[in-house]
Amino acid sequence: MRMIVFPYGYDCEPIIRHAGLLLPDYEIVALVSPGGWGMAGKKITLEDRGMTLNIYEKVQEVIEEFDSLFIPAFEVFDEEVENRLIDEMVELIPHLLNIVCVAHLTEKNRDKLCAACRCVNSSCAFLYFSENRKPKEYGLMLPDDKYPVLQTIDIPVVIVAGAWEKTDKFEISLALRRRFLDNGYSLIQVGSREGCEIFGFHSFPGFMFRKDVDSIDKIIYFNRWIARLTEEEQPNLVMISIPGAMQNFNEQFTRGFSMLHHQVFQAVTPDVFVLCTFFMEKLTEDLGDMSMFCEYRFGAPVDVFHMSNLLIDLNDSEESNRIITNSIYRKDVSKAVAKGAMISPIPIFNGLDSVECDRMFEVILEKLTPKEVQVVL
Repeated sequence: MRMIVFPYGYDCEPIIRHAGLLLPDYEIVALVSPGGWGMAGKKITLEDRGMTLNIYEKVQEVIEEFDSLFIPAFEVFDEEVENRLIDEMVELIPHLLNIVCVAHLTEKNRDKLCAACRCVNSSCAFLYFSENRKPKEYGLMLPDDKYPVLQTIDIPVVIVAGAWEKTDKFEISLALRRRFLDNGYSLIQVGSREGCEIFGFHSFPGFMFRKDVDSIDKIIYFNRWIARLTEEEQPNLVMISIPGAMQNFNEQFTRGFSMLHHQVFQAVTPDVFVLCTFFMEKLTEDLGDMSMFCEYRFGAPVDVFHMSNLLIDLNDSEESNRIITNSIYRKDVSKAVAKGAMISPIPIFNGLDSVECDRMFEVILEKLTPKEVQVVL
């Protein structure tokens, strides 16, 4: 599929930067970002291909270059904006062979796209990843025991989590994936987003988000699912990225009270825990407190930190009743990390810098060494 990405926004950057990890069936050839999103006219570099892509404002500018549409996750605060975007997509359908959608669309808009793809004049296939599937659809059944035991995961496990949303955990997991693969490792990977199958690994299972599945049962299901994958795929290691925020920010912004993280850490014990965090000024003090929080809350201290360039504006957030963030220049993040790394007992990196990410990968490998990871070259 020669895919156009529309609507392209900042959340889609990790997918584009690591487009070389996509399965051979998928090729991204153009990016289109709606006017007013502040992206049109810019360029983005594909980290593992050494090339750049232009970001356009109008689909018509690249109409001859693609045969498929990729709809990434996007966030709008007005349903009318989503409706207008869907109308533009419907107009494209006569030019398309495939639509790959990982965005959470309203039911009305999803049905509208489906209907347009099924009309007499269309040969467009619609692949929608945002489905909240039940455990039985993964072939999972609860044991009959009243207190079922957890199955042992006998290969190393790396968990990547974020102190908050948008702290780069998805991109860090892709960067680490590329380095593991380049070094001859085979791995089971569970991503924090939907649609990870286009990269050749598993999306976070839908049953973990269902309200009709008991919290304790989710722990057993997740444990059994990972154990079954290790048996079927026989990898060297498992890497799991957990969606959402690791902790509530305050009484107003709770973000699920880290229940999802608690369930994953109960189901699977990590050998290495990578935490993506905010930009911090009091670096070593904050890192130590955060690692201690993780050890007490989840039973696992932080082994490696990645510092994002995300800074929460608490005053504006409280006034608007939604999280407002500011971005720090990446070079300032690198400066803060370099200064803090000299005195921090916990390794910290700016993992979006290629050299720093190489060093992060080396630290992770060193921590995995006692587990005798077997690499078959």
